[in-house]
Amino acid sequence: MVGDAADPMEAIRAAIEARGPITFAEFMELALYGPGGFYATPPIGPRGDFVTSPHVHPVFGELVAAALRELRDGLGRPTPMRVAEMGAGDGTLARGLLAAAGDLPIAYTAIDRSPGARTALATIEGIEVRAELLPPVDAVLGNELLDNLPFRVLRGEREVRIGARGDHLIEVLAPPEPGLLASPDSGQERIAPVGAIALIDTLGLTLDRGYALLIDYGGLGTTGGPLHGYRGQAIVEDVLTDPGATDITAGVDFELIASYAGSIGLEAFPSVTQREALLALGLDGWMRGELEGQHRSMDAGRGTEAVRTWSGRSRASLLIDLGGLGRLRWMLLATPGLAPPPWLTRASARSADRVARS
Repeated sequence: MVGDAADPMEAIRAAIEARGPITFAEFMELALYGPGGFYATPPIGPRGDFVTSPHVHPVFGELVAAALRELRDGLGRPTPMRVAEMGAGDGTLARGLLAAAGDLPIAYTAIDRSPGARTALATIEGIEVRAELLPPVDAVLGNELLDNLPFRVLRGEREVRIGARGDHLIEVLAPPEPGLLASPDSGQERIAPVGAIALIDTLGLTLDRGYALLIDYGGLGTTGGPLHGYRGQAIVEDVLTDPGATDITAGVDFELIASYAGSIGLEAFPSVTQREALLALGLDGWMRGELEGQHRSMDAGRGTEAVRTWSGRSRASLLIDLGGLGRLRWMLLATPGLAPPPWLTRASARSADRVARS
């Protein structure tokens, strides 16, 4: 990281002046994670720039806790189960998961690079807060993390680098470095997920015997769309203007990540959509129970209570909407010798049935 400026633009310009046009990954690193960057303070939640599944409804945390319970069974029920959430943000998932854990013995570590996020996370009782993943750990969680890790961009036979012209940042096409792992050509650009690959390396070094559950937008053999930004819960096409004020992301190529994980000795089970995962974990039963409770409230003349229940069901349904959060993919990695949990087997069967019917 160049300099200690609080303005990401100053740090980016200093890097360009020192070395010439920088990689898109370095631009992302400075714009998102440098001093004054987008993630200097948690930007998520209803009043932030975007919301994630834990913010939509607490049932998400309940179902992730159910997933962890089955992972613990596969590990021989370690007590406590050492869980590390990477990119923990404002702690909404941590709070929801721990509230739903019940008798599930968890030693929870919340990990985030952002000093602002770590300050917020430190207010949550009963968790440890760190800036990096350290062993020992039994299960690692990463919810919408991979897509925000720095990546490089290839366009045709060239790599996109970031330079400066006057007061503006511009794209500069340059010969690519050899050996970059990149998703297939989408007709627009290819993403080389160097940050995600580095995370998989970290998991390979950290997990002695355990699982990693990574949840994100993307697809198989594709990035799921060109790079873009988010600000004020709206898509931003120009990510070079006002760096530090906009999130920068691109969908994850889960096929590429799974292949790389396998190359370093991790087992990558077939990924499933969030819709399939949450239904396999019991969301459909929860929804039926809430509907029955809504009807009981109406029959008893408790209209306000019935409306609250209906509103909660409506929010929870967003978690499995294939037009939005339902198309997130859940990828489970494991160290050699561990079996897939029953919920993943059920979700994979649902996926196979859907494909057979289509």
